[in-house]
Amino acid sequence: MVVSTAERLATDSSDTSDAEAKKTEDPPITAECDSLHSGRQLVHTILPINVDVLFELLFSRSKFLTEFHEVRKTTDMVPGEWKLNSEGLKERVVTLTIAITQTIGPKNAHVTETQVMRKCSQPSQLYAIDVTAVQGGIPYADSFYVTQHYCMSRTVDNHTVFSVHAQVHYRKSIFGFVKGFIEKNTWVGLEDFYTSLLRNLQSEYCIPPAKSKGRRTRRSAHGQSKGGLGIEETIAIAVDTKTKQPLRLVGSVRPGIIQGSVQPTPPKATGGRWLVAIMLLLLICVNLALYRKLLQMEDLERVSRLDHIEELDSLLLAKSVRTRNDWLMIFQQQETRYSDEMLEWQKVLSTVTDMLNKASVLCTKLCKVAENVTATGGASG
Repeated sequence: MVVSTAERLATDSSDTSDAEAKKTEDPPITAECDSLHSGRQLVHTILPINVDVLFELLFSRSKFLTEFHEVRKTTDMVPGEWKLNSEGLKERVVTLTIAITQTIGPKNAHVTETQVMRKCSQPSQLYAIDVTAVQGGIPYADSFYVTQHYCMSRTVDNHTVFSVHAQVHYRKSIFGFVKGFIEKNTWVGLEDFYTSLLRNLQSEYCIPPAKSKGRRTRRSAHGQSKGGLGIEETIAIAVDTKTKQPLRLVGSVRPGIIQGSVQPTPPKATGGRWLVAIMLLLLICVNLALYRKLLQMEDLERVSRLDHIEELDSLLLAKSVRTRNDWLMIFQQQETRYSDEMLEWQKVLSTVTDMLNKASVLCTKLCKVAENVTATGGASG
């Protein structure tokens, strides 16, 4: 079949027009977020939702956001309209009363959010929103506030990279334990909020849960329809009817079917741990005895030296030292006393050396036992 030139030109022009229309529909991505993305990252995921649609869902009077806050028992929600502020940026104020699930303290808190859209935001490409949340009706509410940064950017396949960072700021200095209490409850509340938000977005658009980096259990569709009974790639524990020993079933477990091999679980190395503890206790007792012996000998040496000095002073004051023989007698007494002291110190050093040798033997045995316990635990694991 011969294709005429007119038909070829018509085909080429149609292809060109389709390509140009596609380029018109999906403009190139040129916008970049100018935020430092500082603080703790609470959300970072890719959603198969258009960036404009996601912005309307989260930052307008959308039905999705209203129902989401109703489920979370949020009341008195008044979303403001986007207006230009003094710096020429779009801004709006949202007030709401959130429910607090803590057993102690107030049951709700009044929140005022000031939402500002950054200059780098471009429709159909990027939305960067800075949110400052001030709370009221709770203890120390005037001492801190929370800032959040929303970043929603379009991908080449018309999905959205959605990330949120948050920080806790303090207006004045407060006690350390109060600061810890504030930060703990703030992070718990924020993590719970964004976990629920992502879950509702996935449910609204039938998005499968994102795969986490850690190891997690996979559920089959059939198992989920049965209330989560089907669990794959898991480990079950059973009991042998003959030996009454626990058995580890390694393999896949399905409703009514157990597949895999049966392996007995190794006994716990409790004996080795007790032996290590006893040896540590003995080593501590030896060290305490050694320290006490040294203190006693130091006290005896100090008392003996003082007694000798007092005796020498008394002889000199009594003027009994007159001749050369008197001086020789004093020197002989000193030499005898020093010899006795040297013998005592030799005994002490001998005792200390024995104790150190015993401590060294105990340390060597303790190291060997610890290595054996570690090797046993690694082999059993």
